[in-house]
Amino acid sequence: MGSPTTTKDASERMLPMGQVCRRYGVTDRTIDRWLERGILPAPLRINRYRYWRVSDLERFEAERMSARTPENAAT
Repeated sequence: MGSPTTTKDASERMLPMGQVCRRYGVTDRTIDRWLERGILPAPLRINRYRYWRVSDLERFEAERMSARTPENAAT
């Protein structure tokens, strides 16, 4: 069986905290604050480690981009 970060279905791929930090260019403390504020999707906990589904992060990114469209910025 593969590790949580390598599965056959790319939509079910998982990223650990370090990769999520690099993806957004932030520190782990920023990720913690985003979680506290409900900005970032909740991670899955495996033992003491946190992992995010790539599909959840992509949905989060799409929602943030749609919120930043020029139509929404004018309101």
